[in-house]
Amino acid sequence: MYLSFPLLHWQAVILRILLSAVLAVSVLPVGTVGAFAADETSFIFQGAGWGHGVGMSQWGAYGQALAHPERSGEEIAAHYYPGSQPATMSDLSLPNDLLHTLDHPLWVNLGSQITLLEFTAVGGPLDLCLDGDGAGPCPKPEQPLEGERWQFRRIALNQCGFFHDGELQGTPGTCRASINWPEADGVQLRHGEGRGKICAVGSGSDCEYRHGELKIRDDPMEVGFHVVLAVGFESYLKGIAEIPSLWDQQGVNEAQVVAARSYAAFKFLQYETVPRGARPNVDPGISEARMDTCWCHLYDSTKDMNYIGWARESSQYSGPWLAAVADTRDRVLTYSGEGSDRFTKGGIIQAFFSASSGGVTSSNRYGFFSEWNGNPPRVVGWPYLMPIEDPWDTDPGVGNPHASWERRVDGSAIARSLGWETVTAATLLVAESVASPARVRFDGYREGAAVSATVAGAWLRIALGLRSSKITAIDSQGPAPSPAPRPDETPVAPLEEDPTLEIGNEGGSRPELPFDLLPPFPDATGTVHSEGIQAIRQASITLGCGTGLNFCPESVVTRGAMATFLLRALGLEPADGNRFTDVSAGHRHRGAIYAIAELGLTRGCGGGTRFCPNDPVTRGTMAVFLARALELQPGRPDGREFSDVPADHRLSGEIYAIAERGITVGCRDGTRFCPNDPVTRGSMATFLARAFIWEGTSPPGS
Repeated sequence: MYLSFPLLHWQAVILRILLSAVLAVSVLPVGTVGAFAADETSFIFQGAGWGHGVGMSQWGAYGQALAHPERSGEEIAAHYYPGSQPATMSDLSLPNDLLHTLDHPLWVNLGSQITLLEFTAVGGPLDLCLDGDGAGPCPKPEQPLEGERWQFRRIALNQCGFFHDGELQGTPGTCRASINWPEADGVQLRHGEGRGKICAVGSGSDCEYRHGELKIRDDPMEVGFHVVLAVGFESYLKGIAEIPSLWDQQGVNEAQVVAARSYAAFKFLQYETVPRGARPNVDPGISEARMDTCWCHLYDSTKDMNYIGWARESSQYSGPWLAAVADTRDRVLTYSGEGSDRFTKGGIIQAFFSASSGGVTSSNRYGFFSEWNGNPPRVVGWPYLMPIEDPWDTDPGVGNPHASWERRVDGSAIARSLGWETVTAATLLVAESVASPARVRFDGYREGAAVSATVAGAWLRIALGLRSSKITAIDSQGPAPSPAPRPDETPVAPLEEDPTLEIGNEGGSRPELPFDLLPPFPDATGTVHSEGIQAIRQASITLGCGTGLNFCPESVVTRGAMATFLLRALGLEPADGNRFTDVSAGHRHRGAIYAIAELGLTRGCGGGTRFCPNDPVTRGTMAVFLARALELQPGRPDGREFSDVPADHRLSGEIYAIAERGITVGCRDGTRFCPNDPVTRGSMATFLARAFIWEGTSPPGS
C-alpha cells in the first residue's frame, strides 16, 4: 500500500525519501524576520512515523513479532484493524469464487501508455497471440527462443505487431495480444524507448515473471497500450515486496501476507463487477472505465502493493516470506460488525498498511483526508480503520529509523501550498493521540490581509513533504497545554458530519464545505486551468479526485462524472429513474444522471435506452450539456468561426452558443474547437467556471 516499506533494495528507501522531498529546503536559520520575507523564514518540523499510518504499521508488526514470538501473524495483523477476525476465504460468501476457480484471475498492471515493450524468453520458447492479424488462431508460428530479445510495438492507431531484430514478424494486428510460456520458465521485460520502467525492480533493468501470462491491451484514451500480468492469486502473493527480506521472524511475515491477501482480495472484488464470458481467462470482469485506466485489479507499484515477481521469490532471503504465503494460504481478515456490507467485500476488509505509525495509527479520515479550521473531513470513518496505540513501532529496542524525524521546510513553500503570499508562523496546537490528530496553525498574509488556518490530517504530510502527519514539535516547541474551560464557558460541540457523503461519491448531494481558506490542489498549481479548478472547488462543485488531495487535471471526464458536476453546479438534488439500462441501481453517478435527464439536459445514447456513463465526454458533447443547462439559443459562426465546425456541423448551434457566451475560446491556437477531443478535468473546470461562476472568459480581477 502507499508508502509501505520497500523490500529487497535498501537504496529504494533513500529513493522514496528523495521523491517525497517535493518542497524546497532552506538552509537559512530558523526564525521570522518579517511578514513579507517568507524566503528568509523556515520551520523545523519534528514528528514520528512514515506514510499515511492507516491500518497495520509494518515496523509495529515487526516489533510485535520480536516482543511476542508466541503470537501468530494473524493475531499481529488483526490488532491493527479493530473488530476484525481472521477467516478462511473459501468459507466466506463472496460475490464470486473466481479467485479459487480460475487459473489466472488477478490482473496486475505492469505499465500503461507503453509504445514499445522489449521481452526475452527464459528457459524455453514463448507462445505469442495477436488479434486481428488475419493469420488464424493462436499461438502464432513465430516463437521467441530462449535468450532472444523481441519487441511488441505500436505501429499506428490500434495497430501493433511483434518484432525481432528490427523486422516485423508475421503480420500486424490490433494492439491486443498475449505472451505466455507453457514450455519455458518465464519471461523477462525491459522498458521501451523513452519510457520509464515497465516493472518495479529498477529503471533500465530486466524484470522476470514465472507465473501467469502477459496480456497487452490497447489504451484508447492515450497513445500506447497497457501491459498486464494475469496471474493466480497465491502466486501473486509470492512476488510481493513490502517488508525487508532480512526480517525473518515468522510473525511479521505472516502478518504482512495476511494483510496483503486481504487487501488484494478486497480490490479484486471491488473491481470485478462484470460477469466473465465463456472464456473467463481472456478478459477480467472490470468496467470500461477501469479498462481505460489500467486494465487491472491492482497496480504493481505502491499505488497498491510493491510487486516484483520472480526477483522476490528467487532472493536468497525469500524463505520466510514464501513459508508465510504457504502457511497462511487462503487466510484473510474479516469484519462482521455494524456496516459490514458497506465497508467490506464479502466480509473481507480493505487492509491498508504503511511503514510506520509513529506510535498511534491513523483513521481513514485523517490518514487520507484533512481537517480545516475545526471542520472535520466529510468522510465516513470505517469501523476497522480507527486509531489505536502501537507502542512497538516506537520501542527503541526495535530500531525503527522512522520513530522520530525532523525536516526543515521553507516558509515560502508552505505559503505556495496554502495559496498565500507569506507564512509568518507555524504552531503545533495539538499533538497526535488516539483521541485527536495533530493540529497545526499557520499564520500569514494573503492579498495583503492577515490570515490563519488550522490544519490536521493528510495535507500536512503531502503538501509539506513530511514523512507523516504526526508532528510532535515545530522548532522544538511542542503544543501548549490546553487551558481548562472557565465555569461560564460552554464547550463547543464538533460539527455534525454527513455520514452519507464520502470523497469520490460523485452521485451524492452538493456538499456544503468551507473552502474559503483551502489551498489549491497540489497537482493543479501552476497549470493553465488552476484558477478554474480553484473556482469550482470553492463553489463545492468538486471534491477532488482519489482521496481528495489532488484534482487529476489531466484525467478524462466521463459522461457519468459530467452529470455529477452539472448536478452540483446547478444545485440540483439527485433523482431516480429506470430509462437507462446501463445505469445500475448502485451506480455512483445514478442520482446525478437521472437529475439532469429530468431537466432535459441529456437524451441518453444508443437510441435513448442507455446513458453510456463510462464513455469519455467530448468537447462537442460538453457544449451540448452546457448550452442546454444555460438554456442558450443556437449560435452561428458570425464573429468567431472555428475551422473544424462548419455551419452544417451537427453540433454547430451548441458550440457557437457557448462561444458567444464566452465559455470557450477554442482549442490550440483558437482557430479550431476540436469537437471530438475528450474533455479533461482541468478544461472541464474552466468551462464550468466560465459558465456558472465567472462573468466572462477570465476570473475576476485578471
